[in-house]
Amino acid sequence: MPYQYTFVAALLLASVYIFGHRLRARSHRRWISIAAGVSISTVFIDLLPEISESQAIFESGPHRGTALFPEQAIYVAAMLGFVLFYKLEYVVAASNSTEGKPRSDFPSLRITAFAGYSSLIAYLLVHNVWNGGTSLLLYSLAMAFHLLVVDHSLAREPHGPYENRRRWILALAIMVGWSAGVLTSIPEQWLARITGFVCGGVIMNTLVVELPEGRQGNFWPFVLATAAYSLVLIVVFRLRGM
Repeated sequence: MPYQYTFVAALLLASVYIFGHRLRARSHRRWISIAAGVSISTVFIDLLPEISESQAIFESGPHRGTALFPEQAIYVAAMLGFVLFYKLEYVVAASNSTEGKPRSDFPSLRITAFAGYSSLIAYLLVHNVWNGGTSLLLYSLAMAFHLLVVDHSLAREPHGPYENRRRWILALAIMVGWSAGVLTSIPEQWLARITGFVCGGVIMNTLVVELPEGRQGNFWPFVLATAAYSLVLIVVFRLRGM
């Protein structure tokens, strides 16, 4: 995929963090649920089947003998992504529900984790195996929606000046991830692990926003968006296979 296309996609993702506060001011809460639905459909209809194929290659490839738990390597990465962001949300929830406060360095640690996560999403823009511009477009749109969910989640927390400067750190992390993708190349099995980690992160960060006890998610907009984007993905994949 030509770098100029992925560069435009990276700018799209970075702009979500930069202009997210304006979108939040003008958008109804149901749009966050729609964004969450698009994110989830991409994970289950696109990314998880992709890592399943990668896992089959990983198990039979020459690197099998040197890997720890080769049969589960990619799924372990997905689990780690889920657990990491669960831990971050657990600390936030505990500090909000009690009089206790998180460690003074927790906001910086949290932003660092999301900066790394955003960089990995942008890295995949360059190095994932896209079957044409349509696949790149669908991934970019889905991740833009997902980062809108992340932006909404971070902006709702009282821990640190996210609106003032930390959103710029995340936007910069997107461009750093894209630049790293242009300048470096890693083995395919590690790309599959990164994809697995991102899948776990997407699932957890979407649940954080959509679970009714946490953020008053909207069920029907979420379900309808999930179904609609899933249908789009399935139709595109069917046409691509013809």
